[in-house]
Amino acid sequence: MNGRKRARYLLAAVGAVVATGAVAYGLSNVRKGYEPRQPIPFRHTRMAGPPVWQVNDDGERVNVGGFGIPCVYCHTMAYKGRHSTVASTAVCMNCHASVGLNKEWVLKMKEYWDRGEPIPWVKVHDLPDFVYYDHAAHLNAKDDQGRPLLPLTDEDGKPMVVCQNCHGKVEEMEIVSVQHPFNMQWCLDCHRKPEIKASTDCVTCHR
Repeated sequence: MNGRKRARYLLAAVGAVVATGAVAYGLSNVRKGYEPRQPIPFRHTRMAGPPVWQVNDDGERVNVGGFGIPCVYCHTMAYKGRHSTVASTAVCMNCHASVGLNKEWVLKMKEYWDRGEPIPWVKVHDLPDFVYYDHAAHLNAKDDQGRPLLPLTDEDGKPMVVCQNCHGKVEEMEIVSVQHPFNMQWCLDCHRKPEIKASTDCVTCHR
């Protein structure tokens, strides 16, 4: 075998390894369970969870649960654009300019506000750069009768917001984590459901 043939075989072998690795990565569960710590300990259970009213020792009725803030209050573009967006510091300060100023995490957030800096939130659900995903296209998808394509009830038949199909019950999470594989097989499994009828052409997600 001469040098040129050896080089071609070597390149073919490297290409095969790279292709196999790419497919394995796409079909793996590398992100499921990812649970990064944030610069500020934001609690979705408190902000998005349902209220739980109790009477304290002083006979006062207090809410020890959440405030039921809807997803789109902070993630304002979920129904309007490709990215759902993360709340700006200004959105946080709508309430916390006067609420919770005795709490350490609120004071830390206010420091960002006073400096005119965005809070450096760590992205939890982060698809690879070679994947095209549009939040609005998924959340606004309707069937022939104008009903949402994505389910609005969970496996037990209980109502849920459409975001929970992919993100899980965030309102019950102290620290938000990735609940699903978010790999190609997981996406295709959904696209192939008869009731969804979504395209499985490569260019749908890889542009």
